Amino acid sequence: MPGRSPSQRAFTLLELLIVLLVLSLCAATTVRWYFSKADVTLENAAILLARDVRAAQHRSIFLGEPSRFVFLADGTGYTVLDSTGTPARNPQTDEPFLRIYSDDGVFKGVYVLEVDAGGDRMLEIDSRGLPLEGLRVTLAYHDERRTLQVDRKTSGITIEGSTSGWTDMDR
Repeated sequence: MPGRSPSQRAFTLLELLIVLLVLSLCAATTVRWYFSKADVTLENAAILLARDVRAAQHRSIFLGEPSRFVFLADGTGYTVLDSTGTPARNPQTDEPFLRIYSDDGVFKGVYVLEVDAGGDRMLEIDSRGLPLEGLRVTLAYHDERRTLQVDRKTSGITIEGSTSGWTDMDR
């Protein structure tokens, strides 16, 4: 290159930008492909649901008030309500505690197939963070299924069909 001595070799800004562009395109394609796999998408949705149930329990303990973990009637997600019935704030993000799977591109296509929570679509959590009933929720994505269970007696959470080896560390 003109103006450079052989001992002063370096990349130009243009060359670095081209490499960055190629890496970005590869990353975007790979991430989209990875999360298009039903098994990965559904597994992550089930783990997120388990973590959100725990966050709602922790919220009840921290504030000393009951919460209601409510699954939306259309199967698109869930919300947590405080003791007055208004949407609670997620203690981890301080955002409203609402999860709509279709709003998150990673979980597009995931839906709540079945909910069994004492005859309704709601898990009641007391002020000590304990569930007042058991919960069984089945999430679906294409032909894959994951079922999350909350045991009323132990508060333990399990994910049937989990492929990641996720375990409930809060038991």
